[in-house]
Amino acid sequence: MFKFIGQFLSGLWRASMFWRIPPFEDPSAGVRVGNRLGGSLMFLFLLFFFVALVLVVAGSLFGFTIEDVLGGADAVLAQLGPSLDFIGKVLIQKVLMALILAVCAAVAVMLVFFRNSVDSPSWWKTILILLGCLMVGYCSAVNMLAPLDPYDPSLGDQYYYDP
Repeated sequence: MFKFIGQFLSGLWRASMFWRIPPFEDPSAGVRVGNRLGGSLMFLFLLFFFVALVLVVAGSLFGFTIEDVLGGADAVLAQLGPSLDFIGKVLIQKVLMALILAVCAAVAVMLVFFRNSVDSPSWWKTILILLGCLMVGYCSAVNMLAPLDPYDPSLGDQYYYDP
């Protein structure tokens, strides 16, 4: 079964990368036909389309209407919204930024204190790398230490379906 899922997803990816048509026609979005981003958005559209199709078919087998099935899925996602938002903020803003800061610190320590290799860069390159580590490390530290933004459910209100 997992092989089928992998083949299905790779088929969706190949089809979306072949066509590379963005699923919306808003020219202000900046996604042109033939762009790799257009293909990636088409992949997401096809993926969610087939998930919705499976939900509708399974719901109709059990006697539910399309509005009940997709509205129920919307209601579940709306209830999970604050939890998923918090988990995403913690994972990105705290954990990922701490890992980036640790990598920057490790690169800086390795470049300054362990320079006894023949392949070590020159001092000018070392200074440029250290400045890059300083900039990226500063941005990740500031982002990591910033407070978490409160959850705002009004951002997705135009998509909310209330049966």
